[in-house]
Amino acid sequence: MEVTISREELKKEIIEIMKELDFVPKNGSKGKTITLAQFKKEFCPGKSIDWIKEEIFYKYKPDFVFDIHPGHGRTIRIYESAAADWMEKNSKKLPW
Repeated sequence: MEVTISREELKKEIIEIMKELDFVPKNGSKGKTITLAQFKKEFCPGKSIDWIKEEIFYKYKPDFVFDIHPGHGRTIRIYESAAADWMEKNSKKLPW
């Protein structure tokens, strides 16, 4: 028995499966910024915002953080892709 499925239907199903498995397109997060709260949730669950600022941002001054000291009315911007790369390379240096 042979089943025929259109290319468009197949593409929709593949996209749905990729979403279920949390796959991100290769260039999907390039240039995307996240908030400090999102960074905490994704990369440092269980750690406080103050811990993240002191132990990562102020100590290492990583290049994925734009405007570490934003001042009043502005927020810290974090480049997600670069943050993931940095955390992968440097997570063993951190006092978890």
